[in-house]
Amino acid sequence: MWKSMLECHHIQCQAIREARGLGPLGSGEKPSDDHLDVTLQLGHELLSWTSSFSSWIGAQRGYVRALNNWLVKCLLYEPEETPDGIVPFSPGRMGAPPVFVISNQWAQAMDRISGKEVINAMRIFTTSVFQLREHDKLEMRQRLVTDKDLERKVRNLDREDQKIQKEIQALDKKIVLVAGDGNSLSVTGNIVYQSDTSNSSLQGSLQSIFEAMERFMADSMKAYEELLQRSEEERRA
Repeated sequence: MWKSMLECHHIQCQAIREARGLGPLGSGEKPSDDHLDVTLQLGHELLSWTSSFSSWIGAQRGYVRALNNWLVKCLLYEPEETPDGIVPFSPGRMGAPPVFVISNQWAQAMDRISGKEVINAMRIFTTSVFQLREHDKLEMRQRLVTDKDLERKVRNLDREDQKIQKEIQALDKKIVLVAGDGNSLSVTGNIVYQSDTSNSSLQGSLQSIFEAMERFMADSMKAYEELLQRSEEERRA
C-alpha cells in the first residue's frame, strides 16, 4: 500500500511540476459570482482535505499507541535508573515475546513520522485561496458606491465567511492535537492569515503539497519495511 501511494504522489508531483499555463491564483479580472462561488467551493474542499489528512494520521497513531500501551500493561516492567538516566524501555531486552517487540517498534515509528510538513503545505495553499477571496470581496465592496445591487451579494459573502471561520477554527483545534504545533490558519474574529504565501501560484503551491506528500509516504514506507524486516527476524528466531 505505501509503495503504491508513494508512486501515486510521485506521479502527481511530476505532473504538476511539468504543467504549463498554471499562473497566479488571481486572474486580474473583476470578480464574478461564478468566480466567487468556485473560490469558496475550492476553499471548502481544501479545508476538508486537510482535516481528512489530519484525522487519518491521528487515527493511525492513536491505534498503534493504544495497542502498545495495552501490551505494556501485560509486562512486569520497572524502569531501570543509571547514572546517565532511565534506561529506555525495550521489550526485546526483557525477553518479551515478539508481539511486544514489534508493537513497541511500531509505536516508535509512528511517533517519528510527522505529517506536519504536509499539513503546513496545505495551509499555505488554503490560505492563498482565501486571500484571493478576500481580495475579490474588497473589490466588490469598492464597487458598492456605484452599484447598489452588489450590497446583498456582499452581505451573503460575509455570512459565508463566518461559516468558513468556524470551519477553520475547528480544523485548527484538530491540527494542534494531531500535529502537536500551535500554528493555525486563523484567529478568533475576522479571518486573519499568518502563513507564508510568498509563493502564490497555483502550480507552486500544489507542487509543495505533493512534494511533502511524497516525502511523507517515503518515510512511512521505510518505517513499515523496517517493521516487516524485524517481524521476519523475530519469526525466524
